[in-house]
Amino acid sequence: MKVLIIENDATHTFKLKEILTNLGYEKVEIVSDSKSAIITFEKEQPNLILVDINDSECRYIEIVTQFKKSKEIPVLYIVSSLNDEILEKTKSTEPIGFITIPFDILQLKSLINTAFMLHSKFTSNIDQLNEQLNMAMMQVDELTETNAHLITATFRERALKQELAQTKALIEAQSKKIVDSINYSLRIQQSIIPSSETFKEALGNHSVFYKPKDVVSGDFPWLMRKDNYVYYGAIDCTGHGVPGAMMSMIGNLLLNAIVENGNSCKTPSEVLAELHKAVVQTLKQDAEGNKAADGMDAALCRIDFEKKELLFSGAHLPLLLLRDGELATFKGDKFPVGGMQYRNRNTYSDHTIQLKEKDRVFVFSDGIIDQVGGEENMKWMTSRLKEFIIENQEVSMTDFKETISQKFEEFKGEHKQVDDVLLIGVEI
Repeated sequence: MKVLIIENDATHTFKLKEILTNLGYEKVEIVSDSKSAIITFEKEQPNLILVDINDSECRYIEIVTQFKKSKEIPVLYIVSSLNDEILEKTKSTEPIGFITIPFDILQLKSLINTAFMLHSKFTSNIDQLNEQLNMAMMQVDELTETNAHLITATFRERALKQELAQTKALIEAQSKKIVDSINYSLRIQQSIIPSSETFKEALGNHSVFYKPKDVVSGDFPWLMRKDNYVYYGAIDCTGHGVPGAMMSMIGNLLLNAIVENGNSCKTPSEVLAELHKAVVQTLKQDAEGNKAADGMDAALCRIDFEKKELLFSGAHLPLLLLRDGELATFKGDKFPVGGMQYRNRNTYSDHTIQLKEKDRVFVFSDGIIDQVGGEENMKWMTSRLKEFIIENQEVSMTDFKETISQKFEEFKGEHKQVDDVLLIGVEI
């Protein structure tokens, strides 16, 4: 610990130095004029200053004031006697205390210990504040790194706030444009999705559980009537959100064109085969160097209600048939629609089902069975969906949508929805 003594009286000076040395202070510097005091202070950076102000002018108070401006340091004044005038003159320098002559060693030791204790606390607080300031500055640096163009050369607060305000306004404007565009895309997509009335008119007693992951969806329900047949299906396009929605528009338009064109009513497998070729051609996936595998999975049905006959064909996706409390599974073929990964091997087969009254038929995308949740944080899986369908076979198809929606939300819990969800159920 370093002590600086500013004292004119040599007797007092050496007595103080002797006392301080005996108290264990390693370095005691003594000066007797202002110039030497300044030089010694700057060189040694003492931890404590003892100042003699016994002369009537108290000329060292001004220099103590200068020291305090550059460094917060404890000060003890040496006085012959203490009075109101001295207290008033020294008040601005905030001294720790006053040492009276002759020296009382216990008083001196107590005052010096108090001075160092207060100074240590102050230094500790300063260190904590500096550490907090450094952490705050690091956080500011991290936040501003990605917005470096906003920071002016002077880092003036007003300029920064102005630029941040401008950036915020720009981001909000861009965000609004994006949201408006997505909402407009939603209106377009909704225009191709059959309404509940259309489904009811074509399929009768039915249920459609449709829950996009984002605003717009890569899954879409499809429906069309031709002659005595009703075609419908659950289509799951590559991706979700805006990219998935774009694929859904392509898929819907192509399906409509395929079923409408020609005099004959195509089977579901024929529709999927033509859809595959059309997707490949539309996306130019057969071009050399094009490795895109975009496409869709599908569960496609054709019902003849007069004959009570259903034809099913699937690209990866299955069909579930609930009859008399028993559930049968008709698997789709292991080929997607679109993409060249299987190159000319995408062939699809039809399953013929003779329907009975009260049969329930379900087709769905994989979003529902891939959803993570429950106490074990596992996927719902097809087995859990089958159990749900059997357990709720007495629930009317009108209420089935609400029932499975509640179950899905309960299972999902706090987890994010992993994909678009679509399930179509029809009761004969």
